[in-house]
Amino acid sequence: MFPFAPQRSVNGVIKLMEKIMKNLIGLFALLSINSFAHANDSFVVNAKIYENKNLISSPTLVVNSDEKASIIIDDLYHLALTLTPIDDSTASLQTELDIGGKHMSPSLVVELGKQASIRIDGNEFSVIVNKSSS
Repeated sequence: MFPFAPQRSVNGVIKLMEKIMKNLIGLFALLSINSFAHANDSFVVNAKIYENKNLISSPTLVVNSDEKASIIIDDLYHLALTLTPIDDSTASLQTELDIGGKHMSPSLVVELGKQASIRIDGNEFSVIVNKSSS
């Protein structure tokens, strides 16, 4: 019986490795589908830009996930942002805002449908982010 014991052990290891590989392939496929779904998401960003407590603009941008979107209004301001979904209810927003000769680069984690804002040196940037319906 001893000569056959190592063979049984090898067969057991092979079956275990096959099972692990099948599980890993399934997990990889699931993660790929999830990241693909987020890659195609688009969002509506309703922004408000204040300079010294005065509302100077309220642009609405439709933004594809992980793609930079920007708007320039004459010499008044320049806004650029990149939105990355975190999960079904939150997203990370990387922004760049030039206003009144000042540069802001706030990063925000926003809850979809809820207002988030940041104020720096009398300038304020406020957003509400929602998934696009289209």
